[in-house]
Amino acid sequence: MSYRKDWGQPQQGPQGFARTQKHYGRTVTITAADNVLNNTVGAFVVPAGFVVTSIIAVNTDMDSGSTMTFSVGDAASGARYLAATSGQAAGSSTSLASTGLLFKNVTDTEILITITAAATTPVAGTIDLRLGGYID
Repeated sequence: MSYRKDWGQPQQGPQGFARTQKHYGRTVTITAADNVLNNTVGAFVVPAGFVVTSIIAVNTDMDSGSTMTFSVGDAASGARYLAATSGQAAGSSTSLASTGLLFKNVTDTEILITITAAATTPVAGTIDLRLGGYID
């Protein structure tokens, strides 16, 4: 298992009024070398107090075979926000996992993409990942 950080500074902070809708995210590059079982890619950081209410994940085809899946979570739970989702073909998901709904991040938290099933034939791709919510 390996880890690669794909985000850089500066990251958005918690500025704004309490409970004002905010969105954090970016397009994350998944290299062919990342596409190995249990590898993680650091996507971005959400600030302390961020409460998650929605997710959008749009991915390109990252497996010319048929097995690749990925999940979205954090260091405490690899699938907190998005359970294993196919990366075999281009697709999108807006199904926030029940463990992530209204989850309050008590510290600045790095959002991680974990490869839950390796690609048969890995190819580089992207995941456009966004978390919606508010600062509590």
